[in-house]
Amino acid sequence: MSSEAHTQEAVILDAQRIERCIQRIARQILEDHHTAPLIAIAAINGQGTVMAKRLVDALDAISTQAVQGFTVALDKDAPLDHPISVTDRHGAAFEAGSLDGATIIVVDDVLNSGRTLLHAVAHLLPYRPRTIATCVLVDRIHRRFPVRADYVGMSLSTNLKAHIDVRLSGPGPDAAVLMD
Repeated sequence: MSSEAHTQEAVILDAQRIERCIQRIARQILEDHHTAPLIAIAAINGQGTVMAKRLVDALDAISTQAVQGFTVALDKDAPLDHPISVTDRHGAAFEAGSLDGATIIVVDDVLNSGRTLLHAVAHLLPYRPRTIATCVLVDRIHRRFPVRADYVGMSLSTNLKAHIDVRLSGPGPDAAVLMD
């Protein structure tokens, strides 16, 4: 019998709770950064992109403040071995000068070791933001790098062998699943 047959899944966030988390995070960001000239939502490629788009939509729905989304694409397994790119929502190379003095919120689905967020933040520093904050749907609290999430949907202490799979782009309903 294969080890895959023994994999157990537990839904830790269903679609409704994910939407509530995104709405709460949007309100927290707006409360903390209501004087920022621009709130720039930086999506980490993958499920972070889907979450970031929903966050931009939620911010646009509750505020007249300028909100801009863009993507930071990096290899999550080997970020130093591959180039990091920053693109706008249309896939064009992003102009660094347009973030001068902006508040950047770096968004990913899960904070595990902290390496991905650390590399993304380091890459965005030359864009001269006023401030950078981080946002994740699930914080696993297993950091190996000095990174914390400023905005968190859910904090969950798991064993190191467990995996959290965030499913925001189908098929099926949105969910965050703990796989043991």
